[in-house]
Amino acid sequence: MKDTDYSFAVARVRVNETRLLQNGELGALIAAPSYADCVRRLKEKGYEISGADYGPALEKKLSDMWALLSEILPDPAEFNSVLIRNDFHNLKVCLKALAAEKSPEGLFAAPSVYDPNEIKRCVYARENDKLPEPLRHADRSAYRILTKTGFAQLAETVIDRASLEHAIEFAKQADHPVMLRLAEANAALTDIKVLWRCIQTGKAESFMERAVCACEAFPKAQIIAAAAEGAGAFLEYLSHTAYAPGAEALKESMTAYETWADNTLMGILYPGKSEAFGIAALVGYYYAVRTEALNVRVLLSGKLNGLPADTIRERMRLLYV
Repeated sequence: MKDTDYSFAVARVRVNETRLLQNGELGALIAAPSYADCVRRLKEKGYEISGADYGPALEKKLSDMWALLSEILPDPAEFNSVLIRNDFHNLKVCLKALAAEKSPEGLFAAPSVYDPNEIKRCVYARENDKLPEPLRHADRSAYRILTKTGFAQLAETVIDRASLEHAIEFAKQADHPVMLRLAEANAALTDIKVLWRCIQTGKAESFMERAVCACEAFPKAQIIAAAAEGAGAFLEYLSHTAYAPGAEALKESMTAYETWADNTLMGILYPGKSEAFGIAALVGYYYAVRTEALNVRVLLSGKLNGLPADTIRERMRLLYV
């Protein structure tokens, strides 16, 4: 597909970007004296918040964003590398609900590549061959782990790794450089987080092998070997890679690392802000709305729990606009 095929979609997105929170507005919200004052200001920006339950308003913000993109995208399948993570989340909640003999209703993530209700039907009927092909191996492996060992954490890890691997594959198929950069960076950032948690919890090297997704950022064997030697060796290894700032963030806290990781992904998207054609601007808008919703969630949660403004500010992700 030619970049010029996206010109109408980019124009629509540019108009909608003007309705996103600006840095000054976010700063004013952080400085606002109360939760109620934040809600009042957010309502002026289109957030339909009622009382202390802000979840539905954030979900609507995200669903409205995808409704627009799915309407204007020349081919919504080109977003598969971004959306597939939600399909693996839906597979995970179905398997966990099946094991617990509960219903996964209300736990599905959207938007997704595949129908979550069909995933549920296949999982509950154990019709693995009727699941979408990308989900089949992870479903078989995770189900076997859950039923034979009950090791839920390993089952989740297998699914999460498959999610990263298939995001990279979908990005390669889409043949859009920004998509592949995002997928590869997300895999690397997630691998670092997973390995750090493995170090902190004393996981065996065999667990790390099953948890880490192969990516271009660093050889899988090398980073696992560094993690197996402990926190010091792992941080030293990272200090010699493009992800050295992540090592500094880890020394501070996991919250600091996750904030840095999200900002790193946003940095990949910034060049698309100046592009009049191509899919980069549309991916940027998708992440822009998701980041704004995350910031609003952190903001309102902080206000409800009486966190000081400086603490809330430290947890804010970079805005796209």
